[in-house]
Amino acid sequence: MSVNLNAWLRKTPRPASVLADDKRVEVPKTTHGWRDLTRTLEAIGATKIACLDAQGNVIRAMELDEDVAEKASKESDSEIQTFAKLIAEAYEKGSKATQPLLDNALSFIERQAQRITGAEREIEKLRMHNMKLQAEILTLSQEPAPEQGEGLLGGIVQGMLQAQNEQPLKAVKGGGK
Repeated sequence: MSVNLNAWLRKTPRPASVLADDKRVEVPKTTHGWRDLTRTLEAIGATKIACLDAQGNVIRAMELDEDVAEKASKESDSEIQTFAKLIAEAYEKGSKATQPLLDNALSFIERQAQRITGAEREIEKLRMHNMKLQAEILTLSQEPAPEQGEGLLGGIVQGMLQAQNEQPLKAVKGGGK
């Protein structure tokens, strides 16, 4: 006998609880309670179901075919497989949609890293050049002051020495400003 278990359970008079084989199941009071009750009874795998009123009297009862329980189980498995397939498709679509964004972001990060590396190399070159120039200036400042006619380098060094000597005087004359 093939019966829609949900419709059979909801017939009037409606039960207060259901006896599935030897297990008592209370009827939920929510709107989705009937569907949940049906699924619970299918999950239990009950072969005999009796609907009871509030006093515990049997309202109606029936025996389920094993085919009904198997069919319910197969329907449940089919729903799970469909849900799993939908999740897999959504994941695939989502990853395809975001992949170009991720690729662009990684490409941008790689370009920025290359620029930073180049800038660091250039800074290091400039730092070394600066140190070399400071060493040359120190060497030249320890030599005796060249005569005025000794060329451009002599003029630069003489100007630097003169500027160095004038700075303390300006501080004293300006009142320490």
